[in-house]
Amino acid sequence: MDKIELTKTLLPRIGMPPRQQTDVCAFTILALAGLDTKTPWIKATNEWVRIHDIIRFTNERYGKDYAENSREAFRKQALHHFRTAAIAEDNGKATNSPNYRWRLTMDFLDVLRQGGHPGPQLAAFRRRR
Repeated sequence: MDKIELTKTLLPRIGMPPRQQTDVCAFTILALAGLDTKTPWIKATNEWVRIHDIIRFTNERYGKDYAENSREAFRKQALHHFRTAAIAEDNGKATNSPNYRWRLTMDFLDVLRQGGHPGPQLAAFRRRR
């Protein structure tokens, strides 16, 4: 199973509803983690990134063609819900600031680094939510 599909199967396991189990959501998580098709799960990171960076990463590393004006889809379909679910966090800057950034939470990063077999990390993450 590839990273996109594996990420999409992880989303319901952490309690995300069907509308947040889409390709956009999977690409958002993979971009936030810096995981392309060849990067091992254990190498996932949680660097601060802009939505523009998420779109660029998805287009360059996964061969997609999301337009720059699709930022709102990534924000509304994925990032806002991920913040509520403690998957991602923002840096607290004003949303119209050029310094506004997102990253994975450390708790979710621990889950993601386990790839398709998060076991105890997944259970711990679900308890903390």
